[in-house]
Amino acid sequence: MSRVTSRVVLGVFVGGAVCGAAQAKRAEYGAFMDIQQIAETQLHGPGADDVTYTDISGGVTAQVSNRRIVASASYRLSYRIPELGEIDKSFAQDGVMRLQANVIDKWLTMETGGIVTRSRVDPSGAAPATNIGNPKNLTQTYSAFFQPNLAHQIGELGLSASYRYAYTQNESGQTNTGSTGPPTDRFDSSIAQQATLAMAMQQGALPFDWQLSGEYRHENTTNLAQHFRAVSVIGEIKQQLGQSRVALVASGGYEKTRTSQRKALIDPLTGFPVLGKGGKFVVDPASPRTLTYDMAGLIGDAGIIWRPSRRTRLEARAGYRYGGLSITGLIEMRPSERTGLTFIVTDKIESFGQGVSGGIAASTPDLNLGQSADPTSSYQDCLFGKAVGSGRCIGGALGQASASSYRERAANLIYSRQFRYWALSGSFGYSRRTYIDDPTSPVSLAGVVDQSFFGNLSFGRRLTQTSGVSFSLSGNYFMNGQIGASDVMAGSFSTNYNRSFGRGIQMQASVAVDGTKQENIPADISGRAQLGLQYKF
Repeated sequence: MSRVTSRVVLGVFVGGAVCGAAQAKRAEYGAFMDIQQIAETQLHGPGADDVTYTDISGGVTAQVSNRRIVASASYRLSYRIPELGEIDKSFAQDGVMRLQANVIDKWLTMETGGIVTRSRVDPSGAAPATNIGNPKNLTQTYSAFFQPNLAHQIGELGLSASYRYAYTQNESGQTNTGSTGPPTDRFDSSIAQQATLAMAMQQGALPFDWQLSGEYRHENTTNLAQHFRAVSVIGEIKQQLGQSRVALVASGGYEKTRTSQRKALIDPLTGFPVLGKGGKFVVDPASPRTLTYDMAGLIGDAGIIWRPSRRTRLEARAGYRYGGLSITGLIEMRPSERTGLTFIVTDKIESFGQGVSGGIAASTPDLNLGQSADPTSSYQDCLFGKAVGSGRCIGGALGQASASSYRERAANLIYSRQFRYWALSGSFGYSRRTYIDDPTSPVSLAGVVDQSFFGNLSFGRRLTQTSGVSFSLSGNYFMNGQIGASDVMAGSFSTNYNRSFGRGIQMQASVAVDGTKQENIPADISGRAQLGLQYKF
């Protein structure tokens, strides 16, 4: 990572934390240092990769919630010291930050957020479930956004406007991907912008609720000078059915989406694109801009909204969009303070940069930072909120860092339950990508369909006032639609124990089994043991 990028990322995380802490009456913030001794051995597969190394890390955390500011931040920087076996020296970063500030009552709120995580580089390469050892096919991913929101009520008419600026970047140093398929263009960086306007009125002068909204999305990606442009104008009405808790909703409007790019430089000897730094395709300087997607026309949908109680909401819609059937939906359930569930179905034209930054922006500013306690965690699946069952999944976006845009139909589930002694949380996701690309390229992804499944489940309990135990299970399965590319699956199971000594010292121990399997390649299964000590300031 460049020095400038490092300063920007650290500034976003620490700046957000300090801003919240300075204005909060009861802020929770602190710092920690952590040292872990890790041993890993090969249980099955090629080679005998027995390694030991020390992982030294430090970080900061902050949590603020008051009338003006809701903020969460956690950042960890770690350094890996090799001891035995083939293991590289390396730095790694993990962190997430979300902040929402009420600047002017009933007028202006400001939101910002950022994430430092890892994503898979090559779709047919390895799919490690954790950042352990020398993980293949993982790259450091950085994303941040800033968004002011205007909202005001004039009589019965509500007006709102927002603007989002987001930047996403992947490091380009990962070359050991374990890929078995043809080359694909790896995402480098992008700047995405989104502007929305809306006016709405509840039932009163008219016998139904109505809303008129407009949206413009704009993204420039460095790969092959790609451009993404989308504009839409949509009207919506909602009619309550008598005194019931059921409402019918219908919407219609106009949408135009267009993507374009330059052509890749082709090697005359191999017939494949020339690869530059980090495996990116090199632009052909003589090529004109090529239109890769152009869809314009009327769109519409209809559906039902059911709210049987203030703790439960169900919404389902079906309609016409992107030239065919489009289905979306939402289920939110909070039957008690100890149980919660969120299920979301989406359908949109997306890109890697917009998927990551949009997922952060859609997450709650009141995050559950406990998920960052495991140094092998990468926030690769979902960001959980403090409220049980709340959060947003980004595993579908991070599952493959392709430079091409795509239509994504996805479903994500988050569930949390607090029992008397045990705590349970889980997330599951499915993503179906239909790629948009230059059809004349020798390795074009145009029309290629990839599918990915991911999930994780963790449960734990406190044994005494100073100790606890937890178990976690995670896995992913990637079905590659590209000719000559392999399907990939991976999984991990771990048992963890922690014990506190005094005011700020905690011992951590864990035993785990990690495995990955690529098509036509023997499964690679390894066992690992970790013993660590953490000091909280």
